Amino acid sequence: MFLLKRLSISTVFILAGCVSLAPEYQRPASPVPQQFSLSRNGLTPAIAGYQDTGWRRFFVDPQVAGLIAEALKNNRDIKMAALKVEEARAQFNVTDADRYPQLNANSGITYSGGLKGDKPTSQQYDAGLALSYDLDFFGRLKNMGEADRQRYFASEEARRAVHILLVSNVSQGYFNQQLAYKQLRIARETLKNYQHSYAFVEQQLVTGSMNVLALEQARGQIESTQAEIAKREGELAQANNALQLVLGTYRALPGDSGMNGGDVAPVKLPPHLSSAILLQRPDIMEAEYQLKAADADIGAARAAFFPSISLTSGVSTGSTELSSLFTAGSGMWNFIPKIELPIFNAGRNKANLKLAEIRQQQSVVNYEQKIQTAFKQVADALALRDSITQQIEAQQRYLASLQITLQRARGLYSSGAVSYIEVLDAERSLFSTQQTIIDLIYARQVNEINLFTALGGGWVE
Repeated sequence: MFLLKRLSISTVFILAGCVSLAPEYQRPASPVPQQFSLSRNGLTPAIAGYQDTGWRRFFVDPQVAGLIAEALKNNRDIKMAALKVEEARAQFNVTDADRYPQLNANSGITYSGGLKGDKPTSQQYDAGLALSYDLDFFGRLKNMGEADRQRYFASEEARRAVHILLVSNVSQGYFNQQLAYKQLRIARETLKNYQHSYAFVEQQLVTGSMNVLALEQARGQIESTQAEIAKREGELAQANNALQLVLGTYRALPGDSGMNGGDVAPVKLPPHLSSAILLQRPDIMEAEYQLKAADADIGAARAAFFPSISLTSGVSTGSTELSSLFTAGSGMWNFIPKIELPIFNAGRNKANLKLAEIRQQQSVVNYEQKIQTAFKQVADALALRDSITQQIEAQQRYLASLQITLQRARGLYSSGAVSYIEVLDAERSLFSTQQTIIDLIYARQVNEINLFTALGGGWVE
């Protein structure tokens, strides 16, 4: 008989929590093509483990690598993301603790007496231990804990996403600063050329071989370029402020690294790139964990329709004298099995289940949206690769042609064959083309960073 009772109790504890009413998880079908269209993209052969390329290998400029490392230590977004992970972990521990037996100690003293003073005041001391346990037959507590566990995993992926975004923002901020330096340098060099041209025209005016119109035209170019310099100086100051913000510290920033500074290693990809690579992106993994949490919420909502069984037991002792509180004969025990069956609650359980199902459907849509957005980001970056390179090559050929044109225009102007306006047009075109090439080089760097980020790179150290 004793063996049968022990076996029955063991069976109850084994079965408790083993039943789950949550739907079986199935990853939603991918809403994008299986492969990216790379027919117009000459990709370099991929190295082994290209999916796990860390930012230290991608950013070859030591200055930008140092800035990224500093930002990862000081940036407030990173710190907030880490705290949110700790918050999610603590919430999971709070919820999961309800699945286990709870043991509490209690003590108290009760004073009593007659209202009219006809009875003397008496006192009663009490002390005891209370043990309670919820037999989670239908997995309500288990699914609640599972939902918070999946949200904890989601917070980890959210932290990774913030990490990758910060790497991207710091690098783009650095390249934007270097772009401002380069544009400012070109403007200042152009101003020197215009000043030399002005001095030359002024000398010719003194000798009587030139009119005042050419001198005013040369002066106008100087004033226009000075305005351009002021504009570029303002852009440089803004770029420095933006870079300091993402760094999280107001340290001395890098100076002008020269025309060839601040490069990145091209992202190496296979010629047939599967869209399955998007599943490694932390924002998509976060959305999937949120979907799993929503499934667990459905299980908890379904379990609310079934009876809940709890066991409460305890030992206590009481006495009118504190000195005899724990003497033999003053103690007693209790055991209270309790079953609660929902009968009428104005449709609360049904509404909770409907709410959980709607939120699960929202999680599916969110997951699909994340994948489609990621697919577009990668496809856009791939499409721009060849386009930007071709633009740079064409602009460089145009620049070489303009340099020859300017030399010939100056020669013809010196001989009086053309007016000074021909020289001005060539100088303006040369200045504009130089700035366009610098902008395109920056756009190529940013596009490569966007591709690197869109593929989920930047996390691996």
